[in-house]
Amino acid sequence: MRRQWKSALLAVCLLIGLSGGAAAAGNEPIDLVADTIEYDSVRGVMIATGNVKLVQGKSMMTGAQAEYNVKTQETYIHGGVKVVKEDATLIAEEVRGYDNNHLIAAGQPILTKGENRLAGPKIDYYADKGYALVEGWARMDTADGVITGNRLEAFTQEERVVIDGNVHVVSETRKLDAVSDHAVYYGKKGEGRAVLTGNARAIQDGNTLTGNSLTIYMDDKAMDAQGRSKLVVIPKDE
Repeated sequence: MRRQWKSALLAVCLLIGLSGGAAAAGNEPIDLVADTIEYDSVRGVMIATGNVKLVQGKSMMTGAQAEYNVKTQETYIHGGVKVVKEDATLIAEEVRGYDNNHLIAAGQPILTKGENRLAGPKIDYYADKGYALVEGWARMDTADGVITGNRLEAFTQEERVVIDGNVHVVSETRKLDAVSDHAVYYGKKGEGRAVLTGNARAIQDGNTLTGNSLTIYMDDKAMDAQGRSKLVVIPKDE
């Protein structure tokens, strides 16, 4: 039975972007504690209920109830779910897993890794592709600011995020407020930038830059526009 619970925990850990670490941890022992633990051998369903806590290596998952179907490899964890591994934490009301690959976190899910945080009504994640999808509304917090939009796709292996619909970028450190129809955020160190397209407009220090496409560079805090553009500069009082 421990082997099957191990699969369930590893599947959830994949959601927090630690697939390599999860695989390495596969041989470590797992501790499962709950008020009750049941196993239906006919249905192939294991159910742990009440103060559920699974620990394996540096991974820990807690919740009110956890179910795992050994036949279908479906996982369902609900009731204040929290998964922690190293600097990554996932909080959600429920998490469902399919084929130890596709995971859905729902109920105000918040995924935090280092300085970055992702939130939305539901987070879909495919571990084999390193691909996450947030629809309805999405909010991504970084060390530099906040990006919101109607739909967000994260390509974790490329450190690239695509946001569509009512894109809004706010950065207090840059004194920047920008909007557009579409945006792509590149997070690799040394290549950090956000490219805003479609009705793009940015206000920084009172000056307004509009254009078909605006690029905001993360490292040197510069910004430029592509295509026909307009800049309105507000003179500063001396």
